[in-house]
Amino acid sequence: MRLKRGVKLLGIRPELLIAVQVANDVYNMYGQELVITSVCDGKHSYTSLHYTGCAFDCRIRYFTTDEQLNVALDIQNRLGKDFDVIAETDHIHIEYQPRK
Repeated sequence: MRLKRGVKLLGIRPELLIAVQVANDVYNMYGQELVITSVCDGKHSYTSLHYTGCAFDCRIRYFTTDEQLNVALDIQNRLGKDFDVIAETDHIHIEYQPRK
């Protein structure tokens, strides 16, 4: 696993570290290195969980479209209902958003 240059971790929630480990394990299972491209940095929507340290983005350019969806689904299944895993057009977005 590695961080893209400029990624800021200050303020990351501890719960998100579990998601990073799970994502890393899944990427390794697919034979790819997990590259985190954004955590508490970058430009996101006003209500984005990135700004509260509850979200991160992963590089996907080395996966086929089918693999991207499968990777996202594998991560989601391992993390469970307190996390959302969204396959965007150019990255996988993972956020910690527990349901009450």
